[in-house]
Amino acid sequence: MKLDDLRTLIAIAQHGSFRAAASALDIPPTTLSRRLQRLEDTLGSQLVIRDSRNVSLTPLGQSYTDRCQPLLSELEAATSELHDSSHSDPRGALRISAPVGLLTYRLTPLFNQFLAQYPEITLSLTHLSNQHHDYSPEQYDVVFRVGEQADSSFAAACIGQSQRILVASPDYLAQFGAPLHPDDLNQHSRLASVPEFEWALTNKGQSETIWINSPVRMAIADLNSIKQAAIHRLGIACLPNYVVTDALASGQLTTMMEQWHSPPRPIYMLYQRMGYLPAHIRLFIDFMRDAFQHSS
Repeated sequence: MKLDDLRTLIAIAQHGSFRAAASALDIPPTTLSRRLQRLEDTLGSQLVIRDSRNVSLTPLGQSYTDRCQPLLSELEAATSELHDSSHSDPRGALRISAPVGLLTYRLTPLFNQFLAQYPEITLSLTHLSNQHHDYSPEQYDVVFRVGEQADSSFAAACIGQSQRILVASPDYLAQFGAPLHPDDLNQHSRLASVPEFEWALTNKGQSETIWINSPVRMAIADLNSIKQAAIHRLGIACLPNYVVTDALASGQLTTMMEQWHSPPRPIYMLYQRMGYLPAHIRLFIDFMRDAFQHSS
C-alpha cells in the first residue's frame, strides 16, 4: 500500500469532495481518483460512496480512516524529527497565505528579517486572501487572517489587533468640512474596502454604536488603493492604522472624530493543530509571535 493513497483517503474524509481534496493535495482530480481506486483494490473493499453531488465514506472507510490518520501523523512526525536532527541549520519550505493589506504593511518586513536570519529556509506566498474558508493544512503551513475565525483544523493564535480609523486628506476636509458626528458621514463621499461597506463607530466615552451604511463612492478589495483615493481627495476612508501610519506622518492624510472608533479586529496566525511541527515552521511561528508582540 502506498502512503500517498492513504493521504488521498484522509483528504477526501476531511474535505468531503474530490475537487477540494485534490486541490488540498495539489494533484489533478484524475490522479486522486486513481489513487483512491488503487487503495480500494488493495484492500478489496469500497471506502468511499460517490454520487453526482456528494462524497461520503462507507462505514468501513470511516473506521479505516479513523485508525490510520493518527498512525500516518506519527509516521510523518518521526520522519520530520529525524530530518531536523540530521541538519545543524534549520531548513525547509514555508507555504503561507495572507491578506494583501496585512502582507504589504506588516508581514513583508518581518518575512524579510526571518529569511535573512535563516538562509536555508524558503518562503512561498501564492495565495493573497482574507477569506476564512479557503485554506487547509494540506495547502499551507501558516495562514494569517484578520477578524474572528471559525473553528477549523488549524490552531489559531491571536498575535495582534487591527484598529480602523477615519482618515481623509486635509484638502478634502477643507473643501467639504470635517464631520463632527458619525451621522455627518452620510453627507460625505465614503471610500470602502471590500467587503467593509458598513462602518461601526463606537463612542469612547459611552457605549453607543452607530452604523454607517450610506452609499459608497468607491469600493475596492485593496486597502492601498483606498488609501491612495483618500490621499487624492476623493473622500473619507476607514482603514487599519498600520495602513495609514506613513500618510499620517507625512501629512497626506489626517484623522477626525477621535472620540469615535471602530472596534478593533484580531489578527490571527493559524497553523497545524495536531501532530508534529517541523523545526523551521516552529521557528517561524515563534519569530512572528515575538515580532508582533514587540511591535505592539
